[in-house]
Amino acid sequence: MNVFGSKLTKRYLSITLIVIFFTLSFLYWLTIRVMEGSFSDQIAYRDELIARTLSKRISDIIQSMTSDLRVASAYVLKVTEKNRDFYLSEMERMVVQQPLYLSIQAFNSEGKIVVKVPDAVSLDAKSFEDMHNYLSWSKTYYISDMITLEDGRKSIAIAYPSIDENGMYKGGVVAFVNLQMLSEYLKELKIGELGVNAIIDRNGTIIGHSELETIGFSLKEHPIRDYLNKEKFGIWEGTLFHQHMIAAYRPLSMIGFGLIVGEPIKQAMQSSIDVRILLLKGFTAVLFIAAGLTVFWTNRVVRPIIQLMKQVKEYNQNKQKNFEPIKTNDEIEELSRTMGQMAGELKENEQRMFYILESIPYAIITTDKNGKITTFNRGAEELTLFSREEAIGRNIIDLPIKENKDVFLSWKTLQEGKEFDDVESYIFDKNKKKHDVKIHSSLYHGEGNKVVGTIIVIRDVSHIKKLEEYLRQSERLASLGQLTAGIAHEIKNPLSIVQAAAEAISMEIKELQFENSIIAELTNDILETSQRMNQLLVNFLKLSKGEEDNIKETINVIAVIDELLSHLRKKMKDQGIQVIKQYAEKKVYVLANQNGLTQVFLNILINSMQAMEQGGTLLIKVEKFEKNCMVQIEDSGVGIPASKLPWIFNPFFSTKREGTGLGLSIAHEIIVQHNGKIWAESVEGSGTSLYVQLPRLEQIGDGNEKNLIG
Repeated sequence: MNVFGSKLTKRYLSITLIVIFFTLSFLYWLTIRVMEGSFSDQIAYRDELIARTLSKRISDIIQSMTSDLRVASAYVLKVTEKNRDFYLSEMERMVVQQPLYLSIQAFNSEGKIVVKVPDAVSLDAKSFEDMHNYLSWSKTYYISDMITLEDGRKSIAIAYPSIDENGMYKGGVVAFVNLQMLSEYLKELKIGELGVNAIIDRNGTIIGHSELETIGFSLKEHPIRDYLNKEKFGIWEGTLFHQHMIAAYRPLSMIGFGLIVGEPIKQAMQSSIDVRILLLKGFTAVLFIAAGLTVFWTNRVVRPIIQLMKQVKEYNQNKQKNFEPIKTNDEIEELSRTMGQMAGELKENEQRMFYILESIPYAIITTDKNGKITTFNRGAEELTLFSREEAIGRNIIDLPIKENKDVFLSWKTLQEGKEFDDVESYIFDKNKKKHDVKIHSSLYHGEGNKVVGTIIVIRDVSHIKKLEEYLRQSERLASLGQLTAGIAHEIKNPLSIVQAAAEAISMEIKELQFENSIIAELTNDILETSQRMNQLLVNFLKLSKGEEDNIKETINVIAVIDELLSHLRKKMKDQGIQVIKQYAEKKVYVLANQNGLTQVFLNILINSMQAMEQGGTLLIKVEKFEKNCMVQIEDSGVGIPASKLPWIFNPFFSTKREGTGLGLSIAHEIIVQHNGKIWAESVEGSGTSLYVQLPRLEQIGDGNEKNLIG
């Protein structure tokens, strides 16, 4: 359809052209007459006034910072190892109170930094040496041109020497100025929206600018730089900062820099009050004309458009499902019918797509090309626990399901154009619970093969991971069972001989009435120990076959630990191990097997002692939670490398050359049989902590069991 042949276009085009032509002609004629006058004097006066004001403000700020450094320079003469923290806090206070400071550093006469606040900001060695040499012979303050810090930031340095009472140079204090904050001060007094305030150093480099991105550019070849170096001030009109400007320039004599305050000629001319008044009158006239014409044509043209727009808004808000045709006998009526057909088809397609996405059991998330979430299906809600109202409209990297944006596969897909298919990863739900998942992330395209956004399919495989882990543990325990059953059987035979021999010795002593208490005591010890070993072997065989000892009783965990510590006290004393106990209460009860629980804590204590052959500290902490008790056994030994920590509960894995690798795997199985958990945390070289969590029993005062928690 020919646009210029339509009734609606002809009707409004003719009216609009007439109104715009006469109105703009009238305004242009008035504007030309007003612009014949010159506003240069008024503009120059205003720019010069602002330049003087800003010059005084910047000079006062630099003077204040120099005064701060003069006070701080005295610290260098007093800093020792004992009072270093005091002077550090004083400098931190200075940095906090004055936002222009990036960092303050104190150095001695040898150029060695003695105090640095904050610690992250540094100057390269060559620039620091030049500043240090200047202070040593000049013995007065120093303000540098623009410098580049080691972290890449731009700054200027203000340094003040430390001179003792004999006039000897003892070092100094240097502050690095935050050029962004300096630029914020300049921005506050810029003229209008397009005004420019700038400070240049002796080389003509811009060190402060009301537009931050201009910092670092050079005006070395501009005439204003020559004027400022000659301590001149005045008004410049011409090309500056890539546009035609009028600007006032003034030297900052105290620091050797120059100040420029200006604005584009276009903005300066627009600021004329007379022009504003005349333009306002002209636009008011246009407004009255347009209003009259609008009223006249409302019934014929505007009202149908308003009705159509109302239907569109109601449709968009789901307040109506169909479009009612608008009877105008022109293109508006045709448009309303066409939009009705399109709305029906769109609604049908949207419903079909919605039901498809909702029926998929995986999390489906789509984003636009900027990473903003546009689709969030029911599977995504169930997996992440975020509702679609919370998610849709947010950027995908703002949804807290990952630790940082660099690990978002969808973000990498957008940034690098990579597609990821069934990548194993993880996400966190709204309750910070971690889920193992497989993710498919790819781009999808629209018309012209242009990238529209990304689609992310997330499948929760946490239960599969758990089943795989259970299977691996079962396989390890099955292997352990086959091996340990044979070992235990071979040990029981010689152990029976030892026990029989000890019993025979005991009987001989009684028959001969041989009075030797030491031999009798040692014989009894052999019998008791062999009986205990025999019982342990029986339990070990049951454990290897997967048979639980169902004999469980109410046990005080603290009593078990204290009994083991009593047996091991001499060995710990010989090794120089100090035991620290932190018990929440004197009695913490669990329902457990006595021998099994003893074996768990004995294995952990022996491992801790072996890790502290040269002595150390053993912390034993027992705490009560809502349904559980927690036992923490922490040593200060050699620790376990991070690469080996996940494997310490596997059978036959040991970090010690003489270890069998069975102690912790047996302890793990015993705790699991008691519906508990056991895990370890370690820092290599600093020690290891073992945590045992068991369901806790509530006890009445007389010790009778009240109820089982957990």
